[in-house]
Amino acid sequence: MKKKFFIGLFIFAAIGLFLFAHIALRHNAEVEQTQQSALQAPIEIPATGITSLEEAIKSDKPVLAMFYVDWCTYCRRFMPMFGLFSIAYKNKYAFAVINCEDPAMKELVKEYDIYGYPTVYIIDKKLDFYYAINPMLFSEQEALKKEFDKYLKLRSKLLK
Repeated sequence: MKKKFFIGLFIFAAIGLFLFAHIALRHNAEVEQTQQSALQAPIEIPATGITSLEEAIKSDKPVLAMFYVDWCTYCRRFMPMFGLFSIAYKNKYAFAVINCEDPAMKELVKEYDIYGYPTVYIIDKKLDFYYAINPMLFSEQEALKKEFDKYLKLRSKLLK
């Protein structure tokens, strides 16, 4: 009797373990599929005065240019902050976004030596100067603000 009980218990546990593993694996596959489809959707660019690089360079202001790709999770996280900066600094900088996977941008990506995403450059045609912002600052809004303000101070001194 004891032997039959333990065999039954073992079979019951094995079936339970099998069902648990099956459900867990299926759930993981569904989550992964959802994440993949979300990453394949184009990044939503804030409608706050952000333009193409060609348009932004036409202004007299220095340009803050963000190079991105749609599949990059860091780009997806940073784009809303970039949109906020485009509002806060609309009178001081022109803002542009460049999708590095766009075949029309191939030469531009090569010219600016883009190898990581997102990459943000300050481009100043008036001074014939461009400068890559340290990506370690992208998660800290206050640090980026200081970097942008520091360049504006430097620019005003150089233009005197």
